[in-house]
Amino acid sequence: MTEQISPERTSTGTRRRTPRLSRPLKPTAAKATGTLRGAVRPPTKSRRRPAVIAAGVALAIVGGLGSWYYASTVGNTVTVLSTQTDVARGATITSADLTTLQIAGGQDTPAFTAAQATDVIGQTATVDLPAGTLVTTANVGEGISIAAGQSIVGVALTVAQLPNYPLAAGDRVRVVDTPIAQGDPPATSPKSFVATVFTSRFDEGTGTWVVDLVVPAQEAADIAARSATGRVALILDAPKGE
Repeated sequence: MTEQISPERTSTGTRRRTPRLSRPLKPTAAKATGTLRGAVRPPTKSRRRPAVIAAGVALAIVGGLGSWYYASTVGNTVTVLSTQTDVARGATITSADLTTLQIAGGQDTPAFTAAQATDVIGQTATVDLPAGTLVTTANVGEGISIAAGQSIVGVALTVAQLPNYPLAAGDRVRVVDTPIAQGDPPATSPKSFVATVFTSRFDEGTGTWVVDLVVPAQEAADIAARSATGRVALILDAPKGE
């Protein structure tokens, strides 16, 4: 309550003001409602769209699946054997031909593991193996089988008796009779035998190429006899169908 001064007369005839209590002022509308100027209002709640929420959940799921796949595949690897040099069909596998690489585990592959290296060394390449090829039970074995009715004949040739072109397993060739050195050419077409290259290698000791040929069994003896005389040459033909 506030005081209000009211006049009173004194002995001298003057009026003296005495305090008088007045009614308190009514609170303003702002105070009555409890709202003060400058007061902080509660934040307005934002509305989230269902599509945005669904997209966020989907991204979280995809991220989790990616992490699981990485941990279960990349984190689980197997060391297998591969070739570090070119290995020709029919060649014997040596330790110098092998190296290792890692592949993701759980794959259905017949590749030999690094622990099986001793089992692979000494076996035969059943197909040509370029460097970097996985060594598997499908391309390495105890040896190369030939079809019934066929034989393998080895022919030793100098560089003058075969094309200056590298022979590969599976090449179609002809073994041709040749005359004696500095002799007259034959009056008729020379005898020739069709064959398929099995393996070929260079013998540094004799300076000749030793080519193993797959031939019909009934012609094997004739080719072997001619090869022994040194009077043969090898012709490389185009593959069938070309």
